[in-house]
Amino acid sequence: MIKSSMEKLAESAARRIRKVHTAQVGSGEELIELSHWAEKSELRLMLPVELLRMQGGYTYGPEHPFVRALRLGQSSLVDFYIRVRPKNICDFYNLKATGRVGESLPPWEIPWLGSANRTPPPGERGLSEDHGISFYGPATNAKIELEMKRLTHLRKTIEKNGYHPNLHGDISGYIVMDKIAATFLVRGGKHRAAVLASLGNSHIPVCFKKRFPRLVSSENADFWPLVKRGMIDRELAIQILRAYTRSHRNNQEAPYRSAN
Repeated sequence: MIKSSMEKLAESAARRIRKVHTAQVGSGEELIELSHWAEKSELRLMLPVELLRMQGGYTYGPEHPFVRALRLGQSSLVDFYIRVRPKNICDFYNLKATGRVGESLPPWEIPWLGSANRTPPPGERGLSEDHGISFYGPATNAKIELEMKRLTHLRKTIEKNGYHPNLHGDISGYIVMDKIAATFLVRGGKHRAAVLASLGNSHIPVCFKKRFPRLVSSENADFWPLVKRGMIDRELAIQILRAYTRSHRNNQEAPYRSAN
């Protein structure tokens, strides 16, 4: 999308202030290498859309709930929040319950993130968390309408003016990897990522989210907070991570090296 002269000037000014270095990423291996970036300038990654994930292991392909809603309308989003109503973390990630520790944890829990207060995601745009969570149901009509309005407004804005992270904020997150694959879990900007994917962008600009780890590896599972505290079985926690690297939603992998 062609930028106007004023947009180019504004973005150039913002870039000078922030000192952003942009890196093109072609594979999971390159993504992992860039997690060690140590320069003073901020790092922005141009990632193939195939490497992006939303909480729950959703890829940003045609069947992502937000991408699908942008294509088919609000009824598609209503259907999603009716269909996807996990009772616990195993249910959310389509994992078989066998009596392991942690199987009854709430769907929103993430085994590898540390926090003093483990609470559900907060409400958004004036709606409390009682109205529902973005990445699974149930959700109230008000929540569904809010999600749809955000998506359609973003799409109209980006179609008209383009997407300029220097002005509008970066899509942010961190890397998750196992022994075979690595992907980027979006933790801020999931609606923007969905809109950009729905518009056919092959690459999406992202950055590492501040105050979060840059990379989470299954090789360090013994030290993940919930595993360390005995709140979840180690192998169950690794299975949850693999839902992101191998996407249980559509069996799409993001390999960065050959399996041995």
